[in-house]
Amino acid sequence: MTRLFYENLYIDRDVVDDPLVLSIKSKIDYKNEAIVDGELHPGNGLLLAKNKGKFIKVCPCRCEKTWCGYWVVEWGFGCPFECEYCIVQNYQRAGDATLYVNFDDCRREIEDLRKNVKGAIRLGTGHFGDPMGFEEIYPLNQAIIEWTKDMPDFTVEVKTKSNYIAPILKLHNAKNLTMAYSLNTIESANALEHRTASIEERLAAARDAAKASNCNLAFHFEPIIPVKDWKRKYIEVFELMNKYLEGLEISWISLGTFRFPKGFQEYVELYHPNTGIFAEEFYPCSDGKIRYFRPLREELYTFIRNEALKRYPDVVVYMCMESPDVWERIVGHKMKPSELYYQMCHRISDMSKLRLG
Repeated sequence: MTRLFYENLYIDRDVVDDPLVLSIKSKIDYKNEAIVDGELHPGNGLLLAKNKGKFIKVCPCRCEKTWCGYWVVEWGFGCPFECEYCIVQNYQRAGDATLYVNFDDCRREIEDLRKNVKGAIRLGTGHFGDPMGFEEIYPLNQAIIEWTKDMPDFTVEVKTKSNYIAPILKLHNAKNLTMAYSLNTIESANALEHRTASIEERLAAARDAAKASNCNLAFHFEPIIPVKDWKRKYIEVFELMNKYLEGLEISWISLGTFRFPKGFQEYVELYHPNTGIFAEEFYPCSDGKIRYFRPLREELYTFIRNEALKRYPDVVVYMCMESPDVWERIVGHKMKPSELYYQMCHRISDMSKLRLG
């Protein structure tokens, strides 16, 4: 990976002498350094701070949508990549980031989560930015994988658009790890996902990670964008998956159409005036997000879901952040509130038995 550069390095006064802070400083390049108080990101740089809140949170989809059992790690905020549709960049410019360095507190919260939650746990590190984008300087994923290696019914899901897998290649029988790769049409990836690995590079990394470490694999088609001739172009992605992943098992595939909050379009068009992601018609939904009209979403979901199940009939394929009525029309029956959650629990438990049995 390319050595990260920051115009400004900010360090919270509470962690100035933290060994991880000193390690990060030795692995990055920066122009200016400043000591600050608190967690607020001053902008245009990297902030190293102490998380004074909670590391472990339940995914927001639990409130109103069909919940997939996802818990998330708030390790900080930001991303070194520059995807034009990314909501993280509605709050911070690409490259700006906050990294929390109090790993011991994170570990305690993960241990408490396993003690207090019955059933399988899926803990993701990719909700607040790309977790592998910082892994060379900030090895939290490696730490969590080590902390949870003996926990039953537990998987750490590392979702990324990077092809950096050097630390994963050193693992053996890492069945508590799910390497999850975001996928899109090649056209959308090339046009909108700046600084990321190509689709073929991601699939090659997925293959190499699974073969070397015996980790699980998952894929996220998100955001689905109906580019011209989109059906053929999504089939191309599945054909690449067949090419690179032959003989490898996939744990789950998620589908999520492009959505955004009010005010996001103005932000994107300010920094990416030639973007084409707002070409379709959109409609404000009850959760405050703006989405494609429901018939288009359902057409996208139906086609891509069918293509996925045609190739991987035993894989759990689910829609991310979608309403129960959309689910009902896509799967053909009314979903019980906990139906998807239990499907995911069974999948994770099966993965765990293979590891610990």
